[in-house]
Amino acid sequence: MRVTDGIVFRQAIHDVSLLRSRLYDLQRQGSTGQKFNTPEQDPIATERVRLIREAEQAAVHYGKNITRSRTQLEAADSALGEASNLLIRAKELAIGMRNATVSPEQREIGAAEVRSLFESMVGLANTQAGGEYVFGGFGTSSRPFADDGTFVGDTGVKEVDVGPGARLTVNVSGAAAFTAAGGVDIFAEIDELATALSGNDVAGIDQAIGTVEQALTQISRSRTDAGLKLNQLDVASSVRDRIEDSLGREESGIMDIDPVAVFIDLNATAQALEEALAVSQKVSSLSILGG
Repeated sequence: MRVTDGIVFRQAIHDVSLLRSRLYDLQRQGSTGQKFNTPEQDPIATERVRLIREAEQAAVHYGKNITRSRTQLEAADSALGEASNLLIRAKELAIGMRNATVSPEQREIGAAEVRSLFESMVGLANTQAGGEYVFGGFGTSSRPFADDGTFVGDTGVKEVDVGPGARLTVNVSGAAAFTAAGGVDIFAEIDELATALSGNDVAGIDQAIGTVEQALTQISRSRTDAGLKLNQLDVASSVRDRIEDSLGREESGIMDIDPVAVFIDLNATAQALEEALAVSQKVSSLSILGG
């Protein structure tokens, strides 16, 4: 087959068109920093990026769950620490007031302080974080403990998603921490100590020392529970961060250009286009002269 000037000219024009399109694409990549901007430019990569971004959105959701849960558990842990301090003070008062040299009037003063400890304990049992009561189970919008120490919350176990297929329990039971469900009714024991002091009842004061010690152990168990759950959240947070980082790197690998490679390709394509234009012009001139 004889190659005519017309065939050569059409090929030259085709080469110019392809090189111009390639040059435009490289210029776009250089200005946007991305390999493609529309699904049509790379449908397979576009679908993969869509899936990655869905996973990234899920990771953000997990992060919010972890942050909110950590705030509530830290508040619970702090409240339990303060509750322990109140019980230590109640025990100190009981030990000090059991002495035979202490007068009824002094014990009445001690009873007043114990009643104040009772009120403070109710306040701690009704601790809030992020607008939610942390010891109320699912009942986070209303006080779980009445003023007299009665538990009016629920024993619901709150779980949240912290990762793909991973859920954690993120609340401390108010019933287990403060009521007989955990061993002793802390409010009842504090109230009995106040009654014993007010009634100058040495035997009752002695008995209260033992029950306050039990209450301290009970609070300690609940605080340990909070600490373990905080540790689990820390682990979940680290895993979530690694997943998010991995997804970000994968998306970047799909979407982001290599600036150096694009610059080199851009220069080479621009040079090739100049050469192709020169060829097309030469072929066109020869064709005119030959015609």
